[in-house]
Amino acid sequence: MKQFIEQLNSRVVRLYVVAFSVATILILNALLVHLLHLKTHQKGVEIVKEVHQLATQHRTNEQISEIAQEYGFDSVLSEEVGGSLEHEVFVFDGLKLTLSHPTIIEQYAAVLLFFNVLFIGFLVFCYRWWLVYRVRPKTFYSQNRQMSTSGSVALPAAIEPRKSDDSLFNVFALVKWRYVIDSKIDAQQHFSVILAKHFSNYTKCSVKYLNSGALAVTFERIPFGDVSQIEKRLHEVVFQALLIMRPDLSRKTVKIGACYYQARADQTQVYQLARSALAVAVNNVWQHVHMVPLNKTHATTMQSSEDDFIAYIHKGQFVLFFQPLFCFKQQDIKQSEALLRVRHSQLGLISAKQFIPQIHSSEHINTLDKTIVTHTLKVLQKEANKTKVSINLHYINWCDETFVSWLVKKITDSGVASRVQFEVSAYDYYHHHRALLSAFSQLSKLGTGVLLDHVTDVLPGKTLRAIPAMEAIKLSFEVVHHIDTNQLQQRSVRQIVRQAERVGIPVYAVGVETQAELNCLQQLGVQGAQGYYFAELLQQIELVGY
Repeated sequence: MKQFIEQLNSRVVRLYVVAFSVATILILNALLVHLLHLKTHQKGVEIVKEVHQLATQHRTNEQISEIAQEYGFDSVLSEEVGGSLEHEVFVFDGLKLTLSHPTIIEQYAAVLLFFNVLFIGFLVFCYRWWLVYRVRPKTFYSQNRQMSTSGSVALPAAIEPRKSDDSLFNVFALVKWRYVIDSKIDAQQHFSVILAKHFSNYTKCSVKYLNSGALAVTFERIPFGDVSQIEKRLHEVVFQALLIMRPDLSRKTVKIGACYYQARADQTQVYQLARSALAVAVNNVWQHVHMVPLNKTHATTMQSSEDDFIAYIHKGQFVLFFQPLFCFKQQDIKQSEALLRVRHSQLGLISAKQFIPQIHSSEHINTLDKTIVTHTLKVLQKEANKTKVSINLHYINWCDETFVSWLVKKITDSGVASRVQFEVSAYDYYHHHRALLSAFSQLSKLGTGVLLDHVTDVLPGKTLRAIPAMEAIKLSFEVVHHIDTNQLQQRSVRQIVRQAERVGIPVYAVGVETQAELNCLQQLGVQGAQGYYFAELLQQIELVGY
């Protein structure tokens, strides 16, 4: 009985599908015939227009027939006649003609045939797609489940429906320790073997030892119940591995910052959150492991109002870091870039790129930029070396004459104008170049330099010469990332470097993370670079041990 009902349901579904397909084809054909008829009618009106333009004495049947035949009409009739042709009256400006033409089906048989084949093929494709992706999996799994419960055949694990990914997470962790490993030990291989041994029950555990001395570890497809424990276990495993090398180490020597997320999360945000979490752990005496989520909870937390972030600024809950830029030729730090991190009450250190999009008030943007400038100048006044520092400001403030006047006075009073540089993105320069050039002209008189940042392609020839005190070009991360394997990126960088060499301006790279990227950039003529391949962010300008 059950089998009969299933067959009956199957036949009913097929009847519905056939009926729907026939109705669809009929409707589409009706619309197509109507459009073709409109086209034929338009031709008839054109014939009447040409005939109307003829002088009355030249409107002979022969002359009209010639015009009609040019448009595919057979003859001109003064009265209705029989036959297989269609007869239609066309009127224009008082002139009425009855013209005959082949039927729509005869005239456009090839067009109708082509579109009907197209319609039928499309409907068959949709029906087959529906069978494959809607009917078959359900039937297949239900049949296998029935066979499994009856004891005949068990469902193989390989074809069992996968568990929803909503309950599984990836974990990215950065591990840092205050101990220098012997250069004879291959840290990458050493920790890869140890972690593979202790975390063999997980789907994947990848390890990468960074040049900065940190260990990057990624775990994939971790159940939510294990997320909170995996970092504590990782801390213990790394500590025990280091304890063998140095028996007097304590657990506070090892610090871990981690972020758990789902597979399709933005990797840049994951990396930033992990670094923020690591900074929290490093600065905490008792907390050696700190983990933050990148999920709906994090997204909700990040929806704090701009007043909340500005309140952190006013309370002094922020840290100013400096990312050094290394010159390949001098093998030394050429300059540093000032980067602000706000101490969020729940997420730890948050980079400016994460919360600036939420700040819309020009007053708050003004406060943020003044804070960065003021504290950067204080740091420069305290440092004895001559390293230059670059600062990024919002374009709204560059267009504000009051802010520019304040900035010029602030730099003048600081006495370190020659050590200050300002970065402006190529996009902002192209859209606000008039205001920017006016501001840069005032700064150039003080000896303050300008860097063009986020450059992705060759610049217009006049751009590099137009900016006062132009000192360098900084390539965008998009162009630098994986440049060793992308020919188009290499071509763009080569063109940018050649253009910059003509005017004597160096080109620097941003976001270098691997040795392969570094080697490729050097071959293309880039003169310097910054990124986590060289060093982590520093809380003081001079290069400290790392």
